[in-house]
Amino acid sequence: MAPRSRNTRTSESRRSRGSNSYRCRVCSGSHPLRACRRFLRLDAEKRLRAVLINKYCANCLAHRHSGRDCRSTKGCKVCGGNHHTLLHNRASQRSGRASGPAPPAAPASSVERRRRLPESRPVVEDPAPSVATLLQNRSINVLPTALVVLDTGSRTCETVALIDPCTPVSSIDESLAIAFKLPSTRVGTEKVCTATVRAKNGNFQVDAVLKVEPRLRVRTPLRLVTEAVRTRFDDIRLANERFHRPSTVSLVLGADVYQKVIQPGFLALGEGLPVAQSTVFGWIVSGACTQP
Repeated sequence: MAPRSRNTRTSESRRSRGSNSYRCRVCSGSHPLRACRRFLRLDAEKRLRAVLINKYCANCLAHRHSGRDCRSTKGCKVCGGNHHTLLHNRASQRSGRASGPAPPAAPASSVERRRRLPESRPVVEDPAPSVATLLQNRSINVLPTALVVLDTGSRTCETVALIDPCTPVSSIDESLAIAFKLPSTRVGTEKVCTATVRAKNGNFQVDAVLKVEPRLRVRTPLRLVTEAVRTRFDDIRLANERFHRPSTVSLVLGADVYQKVIQPGFLALGEGLPVAQSTVFGWIVSGACTQP
């Protein structure tokens, strides 16, 4: 067999590089993401999750750079936002239209202005006790937390996470995301980042999309839970062994990953004590605690 010419080898090499460069990370086909049939069948929210988890650019769907390095100036053709048209959420558009600028109202009388004035003043400080303080005067509410490991690909960091199925999207405080050097991208007016959430013990891991919040600080518990209460949970492996000590949590694992971390197993030790729920991280403790 005659040896192949240099031009033939070069042409095959280029075709091979082109095929690999357009290897779809959603279906493993040889095409760009915007031509992926599996991707196009998803709704806007699931498309966004696929883009972020697979590290595509949310602005142009390229696979070799992050959003902050994108040079495309096209944006969304529907709303002009900082995201690809395939990621446009029509529900958000309807919400934005509903909350858009209202037509100018007729001038209000001086009496009406005086009535509205107290409502428009920002409250700087409220010296009255909060509802939480009043309701927890004789008991303490413990929120379910777990010690987790965030893996960014280049480093791993331990932090405490609140397990909250009532939060639609998992979220992280902006200062914590910066401290952990989580790469973020902007989608419209919001920022998101991705990280792999691992259990400190065991092999569990889940790729999570985290919405970056300017200020996400959850305090739990408000006061120290007594050692007598903590020792009641010594016979189980706790997800957060310091659940009884007041701390500020800046990471929330919401409904989008809740079904992946929760496990069968519920433990109620008695009246006046928090309950425990089994998770992949260990047992999380939550509920009202009446001090003995």
